[in-house]
Parts: sequence; C-alpha cells; structure tokens
Amino acid sequence: MRTVPIPENKLLDYLIERFELKNNRALAEFLGVTQSALSKIRYGINKPSADFILTVYDKTGMSIEVIRALILQGAG
Repeated sequence: MRTVPIPENKLLDYLIERFELKNNRALAEFLGVTQSALSKIRYGINKPSADFILTVYDKTGMSIEVIRALILQGAG
C-alpha cells in the first residue's frame, strides 16, 4: 500500500498543535469548515481565503497579523 506524505502547512500545523487536535478532520470540525476546503489549503490547491482567515480569527482569538504571518511562512 502506497502512502502519500502530508505536506507541512505552518498555519494548519500550528492550529492542530495549539488546540491539541488529533488531525485535519478534527481541525475542520473545530473551525466549522469542510475537510475538502482544509485539504485544498494544505496541499496548496487553494490559498486561505479572507473568509477562512476570519473563521480562524473568530474561532481561535488569534490576531489577523499572526494568522497572516503563519500563512506567509508558507508550506514546508
């Protein structure tokens, strides 16, 4: 069976660690977004939208500046 490595994403990885979530599925539930939307961000298919950034802000209390800094650090 072939396994596909999960790409690093600074923002998503930080959120999983900070809020002690098990995986992307738990993060999607925590944020109230679809797993598909989260997967597209993780794999670089889509960039985090303004709505996604605001959702992270609303659900976590993180500042927009910190969220944007983590996004700008990019993947890997």
